[in-house]
Amino acid sequence: MNKILITGAAGGMAEVVSDLLKSDHVLVGVDPRPLHPGKTFPGKFYQIDYRQRKMADLFRTEKFSGLVHLGRIPVAANVRKTTRFNTNVLGTRSLLEHALHYSVKNIVVMSTFHVYGAHQHNHLYITEADPLLATHTFPEIADSVELDNVSVTFSLRNPKLHTVVLRPANIIGSRINNQISKILRSKYCPMLMGYDPMQQFIHESDIAQAVKLSLEGKKSGIYNVAGEGVLPFSNAIELSGSIPIPVPEFLSWPGMEVMKLFGHSFPKHLIEYFKFPTIISDRNFRTDFGYAPKMSAAEAIRSLRSG
Repeated sequence: MNKILITGAAGGMAEVVSDLLKSDHVLVGVDPRPLHPGKTFPGKFYQIDYRQRKMADLFRTEKFSGLVHLGRIPVAANVRKTTRFNTNVLGTRSLLEHALHYSVKNIVVMSTFHVYGAHQHNHLYITEADPLLATHTFPEIADSVELDNVSVTFSLRNPKLHTVVLRPANIIGSRINNQISKILRSKYCPMLMGYDPMQQFIHESDIAQAVKLSLEGKKSGIYNVAGEGVLPFSNAIELSGSIPIPVPEFLSWPGMEVMKLFGHSFPKHLIEYFKFPTIISDRNFRTDFGYAPKMSAAEAIRSLRSG
């Protein structure tokens, strides 16, 4: 069996991906965070900062054939900005350098569609060739954009390695704890008055399948990944069983400060995605990897309650 290194191994996304890969691969997980109490990883697990010397030692001794980098820290995480930058940008660069030095042939990096930015003039079905405009409005997402840039540059400079950079739409699922999953699982869901943008959703099982296809496929490159269908946000709230709470736009930023008092961190840049649509095209990924999501957007949202 091939030996695969999975970063971000303490997170929900890694749990879903590991469950899919564990029957065909030997898995090793790393994360700067410890595993949550009661959680296990289907293989060796190491709590290591990606920039530590121990990381290089792990590459040297384990002789990985593949790297699945799921360790991006989102803006919503309760960490310092410098810590987020060091992990997302410097940590990613270090991992990719180790992968190159120790001849890791198959690499998958999980980015995000947020790098395109949410703008009122966005055209429908943004492709991988479109510019990354997220930092034009909110510089706090710069580390996510730079993680993407570092990965894309690495891919272009090392064409002999099989490197895939994925930019998925909103990932949702019972084991996913990102902002969109949490607000749709909550009893009450805020909705900006006067806005009802179209949105895309991909179920956790479908993005895990996309990772598997990327890891085991023959193509390299940057790929958008989405689920099946597009829904207005109001419809998503209805399908989730949550109760919409209309919020005037002028109260949105003060409202975020109030949410922090209740333990909820809601990054400012995400407000734009509840105002303007950011709809991506994943035609290239479907063509090159034979990808076909098994769950529609509506089914994925309903599963948040049943999962």
